[in-house]
Amino acid sequence: MTQKMLGKNQKGFTLIELMIVVAIIGILAAIAIPQFSAYRIRAFNSAATSDVVNIQKTQAAFFADWQVFGSTQTEAVNTGEDGVLLEGPGDVDKGIGGAVTGFVPIGISTGVSIIAKSDAEGTSFTSTGKHLQGNRIYGVDSDVTATYWKSSDPGDVMENDDCPESNITDNDLIDDDFVAL
Repeated sequence: MTQKMLGKNQKGFTLIELMIVVAIIGILAAIAIPQFSAYRIRAFNSAATSDVVNIQKTQAAFFADWQVFGSTQTEAVNTGEDGVLLEGPGDVDKGIGGAVTGFVPIGISTGVSIIAKSDAEGTSFTSTGKHLQGNRIYGVDSDVTATYWKSSDPGDVMENDDCPESNITDNDLIDDDFVAL
């Protein structure tokens, strides 16, 4: 009688087959989701690395124009959408018509914070950058060509203290828990 009700051509999946498929999808998701999260963090870190290397190049261009390195203003820290202005120390007279007051806009990626500090004479600089969702703070120094990093928690906002003061007598970034890339 049940043969007549169901019919001979009716096809479908058994409950066991459906449970096996759901289990396989669950296992794949358990593997893929953490990997995707790691890829995202690496992409955020890459954006910060790129922006820090760009600020090093901008500092070189700024130095070529003004014979001093520039700094970002404290308010410019943690912007990321509109960019940052690099400015020369206003009280340094380099014999080029008065004090250095030049400004250079620095385009930075959305979500990336950049800090640049120069010493009082504008003869050396340190710069750091971090993406808000990245897990590393990257830094460069005028005294060396390498890029450095130190760990930070995703979601932590980079503070002004995360960029060491520039000092031409030593390599600040190595002395401040940074590791060379």
